Amino acid sequence: MTDSTNYEPVLSAKACSLLVGLPKAKQKELFNLLSQLSQTPSQLGDYTERDGSGRDIQFIRLGEYVITYWSDHAVKEFRIIDVNCV
Repeated sequence: MTDSTNYEPVLSAKACSLLVGLPKAKQKELFNLLSQLSQTPSQLGDYTERDGSGRDIQFIRLGEYVITYWSDHAVKEFRIIDVNCV
């Protein structure tokens, strides 16, 4: 089991752009979801795709968002690649 302490959520420019474009209440809601998700960095998503580097990319639907992420265990970072509203 992976130690989930001190994993830092890291947002891509694309994910950050969506976050800052939301109304304040939605920003807080999404930020809280991302923070909670980063506390369980080994959690599998609803489905997985392998990227060009061979990395398993997770996709999970939480409420009205589909969050694309992977955990970089070597540096304890929770990498949020994309966030889409559905």
